Amino acid sequence: CRLLRQHAMSVPDTVRHGSNRVIFESYPQVGFNYRLTDIQAAVGREQIKRLPGIVKERRQLAAQYGELLAGIDRLTVPNEPDGRRSNWQSYCVRIPALADQIAVMQSMLDDGVSTRRGIMCSHLELAYAGRPQPHDLHHSEQAQQHCILLPLFPGMTLQQQQQVADSLSRSLKRTAPETTP
Repeated sequence: CRLLRQHAMSVPDTVRHGSNRVIFESYPQVGFNYRLTDIQAAVGREQIKRLPGIVKERRQLAAQYGELLAGIDRLTVPNEPDGRRSNWQSYCVRIPALADQIAVMQSMLDDGVSTRRGIMCSHLELAYAGRPQPHDLHHSEQAQQHCILLPLFPGMTLQQQQQVADSLSRSLKRTAPETTP
């Protein structure tokens, strides 16, 4: 039951968040998200009242990240297409193709900055092994291997964002092979 209630993750989030090593969870079977208690639902109803302010702050933080990360060579930052607005639930960047995702994430974790894989491909998980894939999903697979989520939360300071940007820049320099333009 514990396995199924948390998306059938092979590693509990408490273990992953408490580790000083980068851990990638896997999904050996189809699971569910049954973690909400009545108390959490009551708190959530009150939090919804704060949602417009939270989204506004997250949008400001995302814009600030865009400025802080603009000078990092070969890093792709997210953008909003004209006429669209994100709530910035996550801030997902794509690291250079030759960069080792795990090495970058571990280097940042060693700097005190926790990251997550940006994209998860369910068709690559054990729970879906052997099922036919009607479409070519190589773009999704490339995103899983080269995207990471940077910390983004209400109350995040410019100093904290600068720490993340500096760590990402250093980590890419330490781990990504140089390429010629």
